[in-house]
Amino acid sequence: MKIRDFFSKKSVRYESYSLVITTVVIAVIVLVNVVIGMSGISKYVRFDITENKIFSISQQSIDLLKSLEKDVEIFILSPENSYTNLTVTEIIDQYVRNGNGKIIGPRYVDLDKDPTFISKNFDPDRVAGINAGDIIVRCGKNLRVLNNSDFMEISYDYYGGASVTGLKVEQAFTSAIKSVTAEKVNTVYFVSGHGEYGVDDLSQIKSSLSLNNYEIKETTLTAPVPEDADVLFFPSPTNDLLGSELENLKRYLENGGDAIFLFDVQGSLQDLSNFNEVFSAYNLQLNYDLVNEFTQANYLKENWMIRPMVYMSDVTKNLNPDQLFIYLPMSRSVSVLNVKKQNLEVSLLFGTTDNSTSIDLNAGIQRFGPFYLGALSQLEIGSANHSRIALIGNCTFITDEYTSELGSNGSRYIISILNWMQERKDEVMIPAKSIETPPLNMTQQSRILVFILLIAVIPIIIIGTGLFVWIRRKNL
Repeated sequence: MKIRDFFSKKSVRYESYSLVITTVVIAVIVLVNVVIGMSGISKYVRFDITENKIFSISQQSIDLLKSLEKDVEIFILSPENSYTNLTVTEIIDQYVRNGNGKIIGPRYVDLDKDPTFISKNFDPDRVAGINAGDIIVRCGKNLRVLNNSDFMEISYDYYGGASVTGLKVEQAFTSAIKSVTAEKVNTVYFVSGHGEYGVDDLSQIKSSLSLNNYEIKETTLTAPVPEDADVLFFPSPTNDLLGSELENLKRYLENGGDAIFLFDVQGSLQDLSNFNEVFSAYNLQLNYDLVNEFTQANYLKENWMIRPMVYMSDVTKNLNPDQLFIYLPMSRSVSVLNVKKQNLEVSLLFGTTDNSTSIDLNAGIQRFGPFYLGALSQLEIGSANHSRIALIGNCTFITDEYTSELGSNGSRYIISILNWMQERKDEVMIPAKSIETPPLNMTQQSRILVFILLIAVIPIIIIGTGLFVWIRRKNL
């Protein structure tokens, strides 16, 4: 009777019900987890709650995957249990899930256990310098090698210290897939021999070009331009073309070649007349001056750190509005010649306001704005061909130092110019995903309110709820 009376108490009954319900809920949770884990559903039912969707891919990449007609293989040269880059593996899973069976992998390879894997499966000449931990994306005989530096956006502080500010995992893989499945990869030749920056001096723009499916090579103009050159890139020449170099360049352009010319403010008195002879054929001229902007909204701290006005063109219309913002430090001006040519079309790219001046560095003459700082020109050659050039009075804006300090929009302009020249109308440029945590800015009143909530209100609610439950259960 005592046992029956004990179990007939309300408190015992309620506690028994609670125990049973708790046990059932735990059992259901465990069962669901077991079923999901064994069935592989967990790979498909996932939620990316990160602010910048670091573990997700954009619709542009998904559209690319849907259009694939060839199989693409992904190899990770590392044992599976020791590869720890979670962002990379999650993104690869996204590509596999959205690839309609065309993305195969990832296949993990332990080079210590299989040291001949590379020589057996790939052309050794095309994967020179490959390291353990790298990732190979392959389609047929075409392949791209990716490493950790391709997945990171790095910024440098004033003292040269480096920090990772963004992730380019999706950009790297989408670019690699586009590259290995493309019938043809456009080649950009960096020209040297006139005091230009070398490829290794412009690592940020080099990375951007590679990640947007452009092959990078180097050349001089002492010999004819290589036949596979799609675009010549001149990063800040300081010396003029020699006669033979001028002829090689003109011959290349007359055959429909394209070129990008970036000139910083000149530090010598040498006249670049041969370069200007090339530009005159496109109704453009490079001036020997330094431009200063005096409209406050159009410069940063110093008058020579110009935030130019951006003109709408075939280049700028393909950029997102937030990518048009750019600074051009220490610029020289570009003039459009008043020569009418039916087979020529000039488009402006950058300019200053009326409240600007330029100083001729040779004659010391001051002129008043507005000025053009960059322009595009297309010269029709015959009925079915054309040559396009871009002339900008600045190159510093794409150097590693200024890219790190002032952002990567300069690289986006260069990519958009290249896409215009090569008529890549379907190109997408996927920006890096920031991993910086934005500061929480609060007013003094907000701080006081949060302090009261955390120190007083919330603890009182918790304690009060506990007391209520305790008193309620005690009276059952």
